[in-house]
Amino acid sequence: MNRASQRRRSERRVVSVVRDLLFGTALLAVAIAPSWRLYDTPFLFVTVGGAWLAGLLVSFLTGLRRWPWYLQSVVAVAAALLVAVPLAVPGQAIGHVLPSLGGLGTFVTGLVGAWVDVLSVDPPLGGYDAVLVPVFVLVFVGGFFAWRGARSGRRWLVMLGPALLLLYGIVFGARVGFHPLEVGAALVVVALGWVLALRPPVMGIDPQHTRRLRAGAARRTVAGVGFALVCAVGGTALAQTLLPERREVLRAAFQPEYEVQRQVSPLQGYRHYVTGEEAEATVAQVKGLPAGAMLRVAVMDEYNGVAMQTGNAGSAGTFTRLPAGVSRDAAAAWNVDVVLEQPVGEWLPVAGELSEISLPAQLRDRLYFNRTLDAAVIKDGAPSGLRYSFSSVEGQTPLRAGLGELSPGSAYQPDLVQLPEQLVDAARAAWARQSTPGAQLQSALDYLLAGGVSHGEDDEVFSLSGHSAERLNLLAQEKPMVGDAEQYATAFALLAREIGFPARVVMGFVDGNADGRMSGSELTAWVEIQDAKRGWLAVDPNPEPREITQQKKSTEDAIARPRTVLPPDTPRQEDTITPRMDESPQQPQPEPDPWLVLLKAVWWWTWRVGLSLLILTSPLWVLALIEALRRRARRRRDRKELTVSGAWDEARDEAIDAGVGVHRAQTRREVAEAAGSGGLAVLARRADELSFAPRGAQRADVDEVWASVKGVRRELRGGKSRWQRLRQRYSWRSVVTWLRWAFRPGGQG
Repeated sequence: MNRASQRRRSERRVVSVVRDLLFGTALLAVAIAPSWRLYDTPFLFVTVGGAWLAGLLVSFLTGLRRWPWYLQSVVAVAAALLVAVPLAVPGQAIGHVLPSLGGLGTFVTGLVGAWVDVLSVDPPLGGYDAVLVPVFVLVFVGGFFAWRGARSGRRWLVMLGPALLLLYGIVFGARVGFHPLEVGAALVVVALGWVLALRPPVMGIDPQHTRRLRAGAARRTVAGVGFALVCAVGGTALAQTLLPERREVLRAAFQPEYEVQRQVSPLQGYRHYVTGEEAEATVAQVKGLPAGAMLRVAVMDEYNGVAMQTGNAGSAGTFTRLPAGVSRDAAAAWNVDVVLEQPVGEWLPVAGELSEISLPAQLRDRLYFNRTLDAAVIKDGAPSGLRYSFSSVEGQTPLRAGLGELSPGSAYQPDLVQLPEQLVDAARAAWARQSTPGAQLQSALDYLLAGGVSHGEDDEVFSLSGHSAERLNLLAQEKPMVGDAEQYATAFALLAREIGFPARVVMGFVDGNADGRMSGSELTAWVEIQDAKRGWLAVDPNPEPREITQQKKSTEDAIARPRTVLPPDTPRQEDTITPRMDESPQQPQPEPDPWLVLLKAVWWWTWRVGLSLLILTSPLWVLALIEALRRRARRRRDRKELTVSGAWDEARDEAIDAGVGVHRAQTRREVAEAAGSGGLAVLARRADELSFAPRGAQRADVDEVWASVKGVRRELRGGKSRWQRLRQRYSWRSVVTWLRWAFRPGGQG
């Protein structure tokens, strides 16, 4: 071959490699789409593009030096560690380009833990912690093998990275797909373009014949592309029509929700904050919150006849781990800094519609947020003196009038199992003349606003704490009504539910004097109702403080103000359900046995490390399993059919694993000569004799040949180093050749 031919061949090879890599990159660009809804950050493109280029470059350099595979693997891992922090954990990179020790630690732990974080954190994930590590690993590995595939003509390796990224975005992604119709059509177009680019040029016997052939090929191409697009568009449209909008993905089965503690309703502790010494104690110091805005603590939407609770069904949504922020349609209007002096249980006070929150690093994994309720909790409670900041969309000013134009929303809430019947009857008499739900709601609000406010302190009109059905019935019996936000908010929420409006109680602090200091006396509660057009609206059902005619009460009625609800002296009806009050937390809990704690810790790490090792070593044990099953099937067939072809195939596979080039058309003696093995030559002659013997092989002959296979295996592995023997033992060459021959019987090895 002359130099010109070599040069043309080299140029064609370069063009082929570049073409395949360009189409692989185009497929990768389309495959990013399903992951966009999961991350919703432009840095995702930096991670994918950087990992792809890094994988290609490492593969090119290691292949150029023709290093052995194990040395190439070491170099690839080292290169991945060098670029992983800036691309996958950018927040811990030095100068945005160099890895830090902390970043490397986060990346290494993220190789296992980030997959769980992707499922347990509510999307969009942004750049939270190490959630970009899975994307980086998949694309880097895909880029590393893409260069090898393009160089060797194995184009399925070029598609490995895009396929892994596409599968990851679908399986680990959100339950609502990101333009699946457009993504499917784009993949079809790129794939067909690649296929067309690989076709050899059409040549006829003369120029006119060539033009006719090319015109026919162009028509067939257009028809094929059109048919493929119609199938893709029609299939996707049909799937979207027949299947539910929210697809079943791995996230749905993982169930990363957190159930807030429900032993004591947050509203039952209302009197504890607004009376006595706690009334003047500072609960939180706030900067940036407008006067009159509520620092929301707890949102409750379930009522069991005893207390308002935060449910985990219906309109309550779920509490899930929160990443860097919450996607909102409007821009953030409040930037608030909070110092939480006295934590309110597990609840984390926020305001408005949360857009972004900044917490200390040690609390990030313990933060759970409910998008439906706009409420946040810290698992196991927040520490005293916690400093944090958040941005949020401006909240609504609570309404006290203008409810007549409202109509009930459609949010689902469980049916109320117990109502304060006397309160409902009294309020129903107030709205009896109204015909629309909005007008009835306004009448119910006016009925409550006519009452009086008292926290039951010594210088106030006596008022019981609690908001059970009996306490709310007592509220309706008193003339005038006397209570505080605990009773009025619960009463209005139940009346709104009775009229048909979804309703929930919101408890929080309102900085009335705008001094940035939230004290216990500034704790209040109001109600959010859902309107069909305007969504959730805040309503303040608390009457204006005014002088109340002193009611006559005996000293026997003066009871202590407990932190939890007190039942009436003579209950008027039995509770229809078991209350959710649990007194067990008030009792000292026994310390768990140290050996049990140690056992649980060992088990926690054992199954995680074991699962990781099982996945990492899967190429080894999967190969051993395939070879064992194949060997067993061959030996059974030989013993059943009295043949030795399976034994010969077993010996030949060992030669293939040893690096001997074997063609399917070669005879047994030719294979033995190529291997240069005396034992294999003896086995080949014996197999030929038994195959062509007049009486065929007998059972003893079959066992003898199979016994000699072990000697051939030892001979082919002898004279080599331990590492070479290990590589031969766990080589996939014979399995790949066996599968290729099985699916292409006439092909060559």
